[in-house]
Order: sequence, then C-alpha cells, then structure tokens
Amino acid sequence: MLLGFKRRFATFVEEGSKTHTIRGKRAIAPKPGEICHCYVDPRQKTMRLLGRWPCVRVEPIRIEPAVHPARLVIRIDDNALSDDETEALLVRDGFRESNAETYPAMAQARDFWEDRLPFTGTLIHWDHSRPVEGSRRRSV
Repeated sequence: MLLGFKRRFATFVEEGSKTHTIRGKRAIAPKPGEICHCYVDPRQKTMRLLGRWPCVRVEPIRIEPAVHPARLVIRIDDNALSDDETEALLVRDGFRESNAETYPAMAQARDFWEDRLPFTGTLIHWDHSRPVEGSRRRSV
C-alpha cells in the first residue's frame, strides 16, 4: 500500500520513531503482511521514498472531540485510551512541535484533525526494523 506523508512527519518515518499512521477507511482494507511504501509529497515533483516496511498490524481507530477544547478521545478497537495513552500515541504519531511544553501533542492533533472530527479510520503499523529490500535510495 502506498502511504503519503506531509513533510512535517517525513523525518520521523525515516528515523523510525513514527511506525504507524492514522488513515481514513479505504475501498480495499490494508492487511498485515502487505508492504507499506512510504513517501513524502506523493504525486508531486518533490516526491521522495522514505522507505518500505512490512505492515504488522491494522486496527480500527476513532477520534472524537472531548469536552475540554484542547483534548481528544481516541478509541482503538473500541477501547478508549486514557489522556496519557492518547498523548503518548500522538507523540509517536509525529505531533512534536518545538513548543510541546505549552502546546502538547493532543492540542496539536486536535488542531490538525479539527475539521474532520469525529473521525473513523484505520491505525496502520509497520516494522521499521525490517526494511524491504531496495527500500532506501542509494547515493550515486
């Protein structure tokens, strides 16, 4: 499956600190065992391969606004995460602005997802420690 990433997330995918992504439902559901072909700027002149890794887990996810304006409620496989679990998931997902002390991951993600809430989709995980052969660009 092709997975495109915004530039703000590309470094995290390449370095291996982001090993999952949240996506909307697809006509053909992703499955463990498929290859995640990860790119920045897909379908653009600046498109660049970040790497290819095997998909190891796919889970249903729902993101909802919480009563508090800077909070979110996240359910994975219908299990609600605590605020601490939500924050940890979102940091791993790439919400790591430089002013994270005053702008935590949950607030950053709420701003990012704001116009799409509530959101129902898929949490796709890959194994960064097992790159697929030929997944990295070679220097010439």
